[in-house]
Amino acid sequence: MAILDELMHRQERIEQVHYFAKKQLRDQPEGRIRVCRRGGCTYYYLRTDPRDKKGKYLAKKKTELAQALIRKDYLERVVRLTGKELALLNRYITLLKKGTAEDIYSRLSPARKALVAPLLVTDELCALMWESQAFQQSTFMPEMKIYPTKKGDLVRSKSEMLFADLYTDLGIPYRYEEVITLPDGTIVTPDFTLWDTKRRRTIYHEHFGKMDDPVYRKKNLKKIDDYRRNGIYTGKNLIMTFEGDGAILNMREMRAMMEDLMK
Repeated sequence: MAILDELMHRQERIEQVHYFAKKQLRDQPEGRIRVCRRGGCTYYYLRTDPRDKKGKYLAKKKTELAQALIRKDYLERVVRLTGKELALLNRYITLLKKGTAEDIYSRLSPARKALVAPLLVTDELCALMWESQAFQQSTFMPEMKIYPTKKGDLVRSKSEMLFADLYTDLGIPYRYEEVITLPDGTIVTPDFTLWDTKRRRTIYHEHFGKMDDPVYRKKNLKKIDDYRRNGIYTGKNLIMTFEGDGAILNMREMRAMMEDLMK
């Protein structure tokens, strides 16, 4: 479960900060610092008695003491708030490990599942539901689809076959040449529409295999602009790969990238 992984990562980070701050507090000087600004200048006052609201003025030569007391105040706040957050994280993580509302539907018998519409589903079930949905596939030149994939699709090139089989091996649900209508009404057909299971979002993969061809290049540069204009771009939800003179497809690097992207 993605949220559990994120919470446990957060828990680990906060624990490190909490205990580091507590350790640092052991060596801090006694007292509190009061900071005030007058006439464009900053003044520091040492308070050793809680009843003393003003404190004793610290000369400039004692700036190190003021700095240490300010750091002490900062560390105390960090310890206090990280302690509260850790307590909440520990409780929530323990709860999630026992099961979530998403698990209820998954644990029902097939007969019961058939008679109820789930309000919440697990990431895995959500991916299966996405993969099983009907979609409109491009009918452009079907005779060019001659390369079979492990999933049973026919694709147009050996490179697309390698991509499709990579997605199957990595357990990434995909749709080949799904017809997509962008928000501005532009219709595009990405080579692959992928489902990011952990983040429950779609990612598009375009493979540009003939970038040496000027007509092909011009057409697909416009397609990239269409994507960007509609909020689809690299670094967010678009993967672009290229082949051509000087651009060789490296499937080992592609696999490493996809494993990192979907983890």
